[in-house]
Amino acid sequence: MQQLRADGTFMRQWGTTGRSGHAAGQFIYPTDVALDVHGNLYVADGYGNRIQVFDQHGHLVRKWGGPFALGLYGPFNGWFTTVTSLALGPGSTVFTADFHNNRIQQFTADGTFVTAFGRAGSGPGQLHFAMAVAVAHDGTVFTTDFLNHRIQKWRLASGS
Repeated sequence: MQQLRADGTFMRQWGTTGRSGHAAGQFIYPTDVALDVHGNLYVADGYGNRIQVFDQHGHLVRKWGGPFALGLYGPFNGWFTTVTSLALGPGSTVFTADFHNNRIQQFTADGTFVTAFGRAGSGPGQLHFAMAVAVAHDGTVFTTDFLNHRIQKWRLASGS
């Protein structure tokens, strides 16, 4: 991943072009990024099955996901099987689309698991591959439900 000025001038790079890896600061398949109000960069590393956070100087601050960044199927809180998207919500919350586990997971900014919602299926509140997630200013969560060909909307209870 690279940071460029508006005119395309190179500023810095995270990871090494042409090389992937599971070590801190390396990527397998980065799929999404977001900046928080402090200038921290959150990166969804899809096949690395984790979130990595870098400060405004490009230094790794923290990372979270499953053990050894392995993709494990199942409802393990805080673990991913291909994290495809992330969004920052009100109160420094982080929402992630956990593609193969058919759910959205919510975390605090430090990576502490808060909740998960969605499950495999085609009914209301069910997902067939959560592709992307977005959060409105009021905390409403939207996700693209890939194989069900729809967008779903959740309104979380206060305190979630």
